[in-house]
Amino acid sequence: MNRIGDVILHASPTTVRDEPIMLDLRFKIDGRIRDLFTRERWLDAYEHHDNLFRIKYAISIKKDGSLTSKDIVEPITFVRKASIYWSRDPTMQPYPPEKKVWVMIVADQDSILPKDEDEARSLLFDVHRRIEMMPSMLGKGRHDIFAEVSAEWGKHVYAEAEIVTARSNKVRLEII
Repeated sequence: MNRIGDVILHASPTTVRDEPIMLDLRFKIDGRIRDLFTRERWLDAYEHHDNLFRIKYAISIKKDGSLTSKDIVEPITFVRKASIYWSRDPTMQPYPPEKKVWVMIVADQDSILPKDEDEARSLLFDVHRRIEMMPSMLGKGRHDIFAEVSAEWGKHVYAEAEIVTARSNKVRLEII
């Protein structure tokens, strides 16, 4: 079972007048998809011409209301990709030619060649975003805000298509 875990939202500062509020959001995807993202699965996917894993993330910052919650910042969407390719790197271990499949992670407009499987999983499934918002988006008074996050990916040789969602903790802001 897949899930979004460790969804933590921090705000700095929590009491403001006119200066921007910096929100710090962290979360990660745990479960079967993370466990299956291994070199052996990459090799199997490569042999079946399944060479691109794409995951779409969406973040909404919401104001907690009595009956409803509304977006206070325009929703943020971004994509991370893992491109599975045949490596010609002679230093890659293990040496046998049938094991020369590796991944390149595209995150935040950067292409990164991870050193190992754990780094590849971290680059693809761990998210840290800083979001700036102005106090005028909330108005004066005390406000509880939280983040709603979602992640979705399509069907692959090693995984079924899925959408997972989660909510962060609430953060109290005071606008004076």
